[in-house]
Amino acid sequence: MIVLDCLTSVCFLVLVFEFTAETRKELMAEQTESGKKILYVDDEEGLALLGEEFLGDLGYVVTSAFDGEGALAEFKSAEPVFDLVVTDESMPGMSGIELAQKLYQCAPQTPVILCSGHMLSMEEPGMDQTNIVAVLLKTDVCLKLPDMLEDYL
Repeated sequence: MIVLDCLTSVCFLVLVFEFTAETRKELMAEQTESGKKILYVDDEEGLALLGEEFLGDLGYVVTSAFDGEGALAEFKSAEPVFDLVVTDESMPGMSGIELAQKLYQCAPQTPVILCSGHMLSMEEPGMDQTNIVAVLLKTDVCLKLPDMLEDYL
């Protein structure tokens, strides 16, 4: 079911997926057994918390951060380390690409998925000094991110 609610100039797209109890149980078992940890970064706290809940429902262990500096501190102090980072590109202070560059310096093996509200390519300036493995439109997070996580974890 797709629900679209437009308020003034901001549009919110909410995608609701229905899983059978058996399918949901299988997904949860697969991800929980793997214990994969994800850091989800977005300066819009509501979106970060929504991403945390969405991925948590899929069985991942998810931590939210609301800016690049906070995400970097969280990443460096995490035990065990994060297996993957999902970050917004456009954030005040430190962009998603800048965050990915700093993460690459301390953990080059950790994949990063870059999310944006506008079209980006894998050829953006600075991306060659990162471990960004994919670029994703924010409107595609619910549809495409679960498969991406399977690919990169």
